[in-house]
Amino acid sequence: MSKKSRTAKFLLICITCLSALIIVTNEILQGFNSMPAQTNDWPQWRGPNRDGISSEKGILKNWPENGPNVVWRVAVGYGYSSIAISNGKLYTMWSEGDDEVLFCLIASTGKEVWRYKIGRRFRNDQGDGPRSCPTVDGQVVYAAGAYGDLHAVDVESGKRVWSRSLVMEYGSRTPRWGYSSSPLVEGDMLLVQVGGRPNFGFMAFNKKTGDVIWSSQTDRPAYSSPLAITVNGTRQVLFFSASGLHSVASENGELLWDYPWKTSYNANIAIPIFISPDKVFISTNYGVGAAVIQIKGKSGKLDVETVWRNKKMKNHFNTSVLHDNHLFGFDNAIFKCIDAATGEEKWKTRGFQKGSLLFVDGHLIVLGERGRLALVEADPSEYKEKASAQILKGKCWTMPTLAGGKLYLRNQKEMLCLDVSAGT
Repeated sequence: MSKKSRTAKFLLICITCLSALIIVTNEILQGFNSMPAQTNDWPQWRGPNRDGISSEKGILKNWPENGPNVVWRVAVGYGYSSIAISNGKLYTMWSEGDDEVLFCLIASTGKEVWRYKIGRRFRNDQGDGPRSCPTVDGQVVYAAGAYGDLHAVDVESGKRVWSRSLVMEYGSRTPRWGYSSSPLVEGDMLLVQVGGRPNFGFMAFNKKTGDVIWSSQTDRPAYSSPLAITVNGTRQVLFFSASGLHSVASENGELLWDYPWKTSYNANIAIPIFISPDKVFISTNYGVGAAVIQIKGKSGKLDVETVWRNKKMKNHFNTSVLHDNHLFGFDNAIFKCIDAATGEEKWKTRGFQKGSLLFVDGHLIVLGERGRLALVEADPSEYKEKASAQILKGKCWTMPTLAGGKLYLRNQKEMLCLDVSAGT
């Protein structure tokens, strides 16, 4: 073999090896990019299970006078959109100029990665801007603007995957205070409360393409987000719309049962709370109150009956949390604990106005509507405040987000990250 032939053969072998290395490297990187959200992530409205509960342990129990350390702080625009965290990135929405915009930031630094225009800016006497929380699923983040513009966006590039107008395409009527329901991923479907023309009350879209899989029922939209539960072997999705609570089969949207519940201004806002194995808690304001209902039957033949109903817990726009068979939440502007089994009031306190909260490590992190942050022991016997600090000013109607020992808060002017990890 000539020297020239040997050189050509050597180069061919090198090119082949390099090509194989590139392929393997790309497969590894794609594997990392397609990894599911970390266990300490908060990828959707009210956390991994939509219940306001974090599984993290070791949070900071003793705070400095000014509260936990501020890791970063950034300016934001008008809006009440909650914060989703997935694989080191943060997703939320606010208005900028005449637009509503979905933002992606680095969760550890607050540095912007990309932005994506959702739709035109919603304007209202209770505050402008988007209301719902983005939902992250794998490589896609789903977000809905206050006028019902629904978008699927690639998490890496910030480019559109697909979009739908709930108003123009399905006849949805924008609620008085803006479209607020956060999309729910269920298997290969994206579930949305639409409230459109006949038989377009609730819809399931193919999460990859945006094609309609099923549509069901006829009702005006309210402000609550869908919740998927399993009772007696039946997978069902709960929609709390203008006329009440409705359960439909997840696979085809068939109505399984409903529970009439009317609130002034169609203000069914707080998401239902599932009390395993077969009960659901709902609560609204405007003098209506709360109830626990029990789902009975099996194999698709279901019905519900009232366990208790009273006016001792009237959630307005933020939902209670369930721990140790007790519900902690806001009866309008009074912070309370009630017994989930009976509805009996256990304790109450003031000082947060219409606040919001989440549960973590045996405690409640409570954010008052004027920016007072507190750590409260989740004890049904009495109110036990462990720490408190004034963190924000102005209107704080967005519930906190907790991920990886970091607490994320926002109002209509700024968003910040606090370190609440106990350390080693």
